[in-house]
Amino acid sequence: MSQAVPGSLFRVRGAESQDAEAIAAVAAASPGAAPWSAGQFEVAAGGEFQGYVVEHGGRVVGFIFARHAADEAEILNLAVSPEQRGMGIGSRLIEHALDRAKDRGAARAYLEVRAANQPAIALYKRSGFAEIGRRVGYYSDPVEDALVLSRNLL
Repeated sequence: MSQAVPGSLFRVRGAESQDAEAIAAVAAASPGAAPWSAGQFEVAAGGEFQGYVVEHGGRVVGFIFARHAADEAEILNLAVSPEQRGMGIGSRLIEHALDRAKDRGAARAYLEVRAANQPAIALYKRSGFAEIGRRVGYYSDPVEDALVLSRNLL
């Protein structure tokens, strides 16, 4: 399934294994993204998780990976190319992934974000997420707390 981002030449589609290198390049340019390897992205895009990419001019410029279990969804990794930020791509990816999770029966979504990643926190809050907790020392390299955010999908 492919979907154009309203008012633009951007297209949202399911992530595929062959997107792994392009996704890894977007992640590498995004220090706040989870540091997955190209191999991990390949496995994730191959069906381990629900993954979506945004293309512009045939190039991957953003991605999101999520998982769904029972009535919960979790956003695992999200990034947008630095030159494409501020165009609503991150918001569109979040909504797309959460709409698909809701279609599968998810009632609530969760995620962890570095406490110092203010741009990501602002994006998630604009997308309806609220802080529900903190995981002390959750991240390494550097060691940092994670904020746990949640959003109702019903």
